[in-house]
Amino acid sequence: MLVSGPVRRSLVFALLLACGPKVPPAPPPAAPLPADPDVDLASMENECDALIAALTAYKTCTNLEDDDKESIDAWIERAQWDLAAGKKVEIEPNAQKQAAGACRKATNSVKAAHERCKNGKRPKGDY
Repeated sequence: MLVSGPVRRSLVFALLLACGPKVPPAPPPAAPLPADPDVDLASMENECDALIAALTAYKTCTNLEDDDKESIDAWIERAQWDLAAGKKVEIEPNAQKQAAGACRKATNSVKAAHERCKNGKRPKGDY
């Protein structure tokens, strides 16, 4: 039995689809990542006071530009306002822990910037 041209092409196409490349199965899921370890934080007030102290120490770096010192003054003022506002209201314990954690992270960043500043003026250029 002879098959006409269009029918033959359809059969070849169907055969190619049926016998074509198969999609590999999805890989198995990875093991879950462990939770971050708990950080031993002080109270929100102590952690944020440490941030203000770190900013004040950073401002004394002799390699800072005048614009940097003005920015640091603004950060100190903002941190003091935020801490004062936090003392005026009752903040739930979980929110206090989150705020303390944020102050700790900021304190670590300011300390690192202060260490970098001790090594000379920051490089000039677009960055």
